[in-house]
This record gives sequence, structure tokens and C-alpha cells, in this order.
Amino acid sequence: MGKYGVVFTTFEDEQQAKDVIDEIIRCKLAACAQEIKIKSHYTWKGNLCHEDEVLVLLKTRKELYPDLEKKLLEIHPYETPEILFVDVECRSAAYLAWIDEQTQR
Repeated sequence: MGKYGVVFTTFEDEQQAKDVIDEIIRCKLAACAQEIKIKSHYTWKGNLCHEDEVLVLLKTRKELYPDLEKKLLEIHPYETPEILFVDVECRSAAYLAWIDEQTQR
């Protein structure tokens, strides 16, 4: 397992995403975030849903994941938000150094 990873989470729209991203970056829990417009298909409380959403990718250090997850659960508008950590195996040393610099608290 590596020292770095990407956290995936989704939001209803760009404004919801921005508010959470701003707080995560301010707290230095992630170095950066990227937004991608997606279409999600799932079952929620017995109903089949097809929704436009914003997927957010948060670049972070693995050791920060517990605090990042806790913060997301505190401020995320969804009742049960997607919060997935994906370990990064192959990476650019310069980019990882930048992540370290951005997430020093």
C-alpha cells in the first residue's frame, strides 16, 4: 500500500461540491480537487434513481484519510455520501512532493 491516494465523493451540483472542497483544502486535508460531471444510476430507499451529479477527486496522503473522512461526514450534504479511498501505486515524485507541501498542517 502506498502513502498517497485519491478520495472519490459525489455531490448534487457544483455549488455543493465547491463548498465542501473549499473547506477540505482550507483544512489541508487534500492538496487539490477535481470535478467531473457524471450521471449516476442507483437504488435509494427502494426507488431507482438516475441523477446528474458531480464526482470530486481529492488528492491526499493516506495518513490524512481518517481526518478527511471525518470532515466529509460532518459537512457533506448527502445522508450517506460516497467516500472511497483509492491507493496510488504509480506516481510522479514531483507531484507527490507538491501534495506533501500542500497538506502540511
